Amino acid sequence: MRLKATSILCTLFLIISCGKSTEVTIVDDSSGILPGEKTNSELSSEKTVTQDDFTAIKIGELNAIRTLDPLFGTTTSEFRVFSLIYDGLTQIDSEGIIQPSIAKKWTISRDSLRYTFTLRDNVFYHSDSRFTSGIGRQVVPEDIVKNFERMASILVPDNAAQLFTSIKGFNSFHTEQTYIKIPANRTINSIEGISASNDSTLVMQLAKKDSRFLEKLAHPLASVYPGESLPSNKTPIVQPIGTGIYYLAQKKNNLLILASNDDYFQEQTVPTRIDITHGKKEADLYQDFAKGSLDALLEIGPSTIQQVTDSTGSLDFMFESAFSLYDPSVNNEINFYYNPESGNTSLFSFITDQNNDFYDFESPLGELTFHNKSPKSDSLEKRTAYIAYTENPAEVFLADAIAEKISSTGVTIVMNSSYAVTEDVTFSTIYFPSATKAITWKMPVLILSKPTVSGIVISKHPWNISFDGVTINQSN
Repeated sequence: MRLKATSILCTLFLIISCGKSTEVTIVDDSSGILPGEKTNSELSSEKTVTQDDFTAIKIGELNAIRTLDPLFGTTTSEFRVFSLIYDGLTQIDSEGIIQPSIAKKWTISRDSLRYTFTLRDNVFYHSDSRFTSGIGRQVVPEDIVKNFERMASILVPDNAAQLFTSIKGFNSFHTEQTYIKIPANRTINSIEGISASNDSTLVMQLAKKDSRFLEKLAHPLASVYPGESLPSNKTPIVQPIGTGIYYLAQKKNNLLILASNDDYFQEQTVPTRIDITHGKKEADLYQDFAKGSLDALLEIGPSTIQQVTDSTGSLDFMFESAFSLYDPSVNNEINFYYNPESGNTSLFSFITDQNNDFYDFESPLGELTFHNKSPKSDSLEKRTAYIAYTENPAEVFLADAIAEKISSTGVTIVMNSSYAVTEDVTFSTIYFPSATKAITWKMPVLILSKPTVSGIVISKHPWNISFDGVTINQSN
């Protein structure tokens, strides 16, 4: 059996894409002591944990984790890290059901417009030198009030704000923050619908019903963090302080090291440490996994899906002794947007009039939905169309598939040099004002792991990950 596995792995090295790999130094200490760095920028987050039962797991994330600030996250790779470092008022369990988290209970008014949350009295932030005592303080309702006010600030993206427009006074506060640039000229100082009744009670009043409100509060964009973690210059959070099951122990190049929080308020059995390699090319990340440097790949990319699965989406027989494939039946939604300002309606109508077969999307890759909102054009303008820049491997895969087919019509599609959508840009994979949805791709979220690793669970949403009960067996 071992000989067979070795042969398969050798075959892998021949068929995987070769390329220049990013050098990653992974410090491993079997005693369970996390290494520290004595740089000024990381001194405040340097921590050491020693446990008798030390377990570590090394995972790969497809997308670069560029931020540890919940309000600046854009990818599921970032959101998964947020869900480990931070908590929200609510959480989603492995069955997809809303459960208490920082809030231990809540009541909802008869008209479904008033939510009263009672916070737990045993939830504390991770210990950090930015707290006066150096020890993590208790979470209070005022922290959450400030978090929501920051969501509506001009200093952060609108991603979180778009989730909570139903809160009374949120839109007014957000609008003034957006359009009144001089703080002294603003007259709205708070969000009317959010208030702290006392040291343990938070009240949220909605202007309109929102059946998904409790679910939205579980999203990583609604993570709870203290004001002490915000840099004095108002830039994004660099050294995070959360309440989660893990805290940031180290950050270097393409590696994040998370250590388990022994004082976590919920009972969980998780690995002592998680090493997260991110920001590599899909082929290089796969090669690291195939060589045994990583225990699991979370949300494998489209090229990897094509390589390791058969026509039914199951793990190809040639990899069965070397890998395990977990399908949580969760999709990552990738959208392709049209920019009406570009005036390229003929190309838009041509693209949305196609189907999966046209783009050669095999079954394991998931399903494409075409949103045809424009009359079909008899002819295409012979011109160059630009797609706003993206590094997301799945988005690049979709853009390449479209470009390959369109090129035969005489239209050239190229990737723009900027993320920004100007009138010259025809398409984008990132939402922008006035965007018209052209294609939605529901790509399956698949976890590829060593056969010795089990128990990593993703449920309902691609960011809702759990390592509770993960087993890491030694290879024979």
